[in-house]
Amino acid sequence: MRRITFLVYAVLWLMLLSLNLYQQVMDTKQYAQNIATRQAEMFFDHIILVRKWNASHGGVYVPIDAGTQPNPYLKVPNRDLETKEGVKLTLVNPAYMTRQLAEMSQSQTGINFHITSTEPLRPENEPDHWEAQALAGFRKGLKSVSGSGEIDGKPFYRYMAPLLVEAECLKCHDQDGYKLGDVRGGVSVNIPTATLESFVNERVDHLVITHTIVALIGLIVLLLSYLAQARLSKRLDKAQSRLQLAYLDSLTLLPNRRYYDAFVKREWKRALRHQYPLSMIMIDIDFFKSYNDNLGHLEGDQCLRQVARTLKRFFRRPGDLIARYGGEEFCVVAACDAEQIWVLAEILRKAVENMRMPHPDSKISEFVTISLGVATIIPGHDQAFDGLLYRADQALYDAKASGRNRVGRYRE
Repeated sequence: MRRITFLVYAVLWLMLLSLNLYQQVMDTKQYAQNIATRQAEMFFDHIILVRKWNASHGGVYVPIDAGTQPNPYLKVPNRDLETKEGVKLTLVNPAYMTRQLAEMSQSQTGINFHITSTEPLRPENEPDHWEAQALAGFRKGLKSVSGSGEIDGKPFYRYMAPLLVEAECLKCHDQDGYKLGDVRGGVSVNIPTATLESFVNERVDHLVITHTIVALIGLIVLLLSYLAQARLSKRLDKAQSRLQLAYLDSLTLLPNRRYYDAFVKREWKRALRHQYPLSMIMIDIDFFKSYNDNLGHLEGDQCLRQVARTLKRFFRRPGDLIARYGGEEFCVVAACDAEQIWVLAEILRKAVENMRMPHPDSKISEFVTISLGVATIIPGHDQAFDGLLYRADQALYDAKASGRNRVGRYRE
């Protein structure tokens, strides 16, 4: 049982630490997510600032080259110009500039951002599934959306906030029916999880090591406690065994006279305090001396053991006692009234008779029998237990004098 308890505590300890480890790993990943979200917010704010600068100037002209071609989706007058020196210029609006910045960021840092809307002019600005859900949320009043997801099969921390129509935007988009404050689209900022992977892995490794050490320490403490309890329990078992031997009759394994003396003192005080009846049966094996003389002491001992086993079967309540009083005598002490003790005595008498143990020198039967004397008393302060014992002994004497194999009852 102690081993099972130790295993249960060990399993519970490991489960508790495992749950704690899992929670801290999840917290670490959430912390990394929060760092990525904050970084993405800073990127977004920077993008918005640059776009405002561009829009405040009505766009900026830059030389046309391989990386910057005229924007076919920009329908404004004077989109393309040529200087007196022959340098060809094209107008770069906020959306075009955002796309070019995204390409540079992607190639240099791995962080990409994507301008998108539900009705983009440029097909490449179509929202993916995650972005489409974010745009739907913006129309319902969400200020931003963050989370984790995959882009082209690679994991990213994702953040997206709306692009709102401002006064500068209407210079190019007034024909589209937008009003100030409308959600025109959004910009998603996507940071590769690999950028924070080393931080997360280092933190998780540290957590695993510390939790493993704590788990081992806890298991060692549990083991030492288990061993200490086992040693203590073994000592207690030995002490209890010695105590039981001190209070048991070695032949019949019934409580002995020493235990009987302690028991009746305790029961007498309890019955006196609560004023309930206390009853006693004195039992004697009929013609036991003749049995010993005829069959020998070994058979006599076996007879005592067999009678004791038979009597003991009828005692299960902790408040009742069946003990060997001495020689071939047994006694019963029980908290019951006179009628109940009489019925119990008859049951015991018949049980021994029904053993059908041969008695070659009995004067009354061919089998072993017992005589019993019963007495009942409600303890009083002017009485002692010896009075009950005397009455039961007198009832036993009467049973033997009137023919044996019967129950005698004490009469005043």
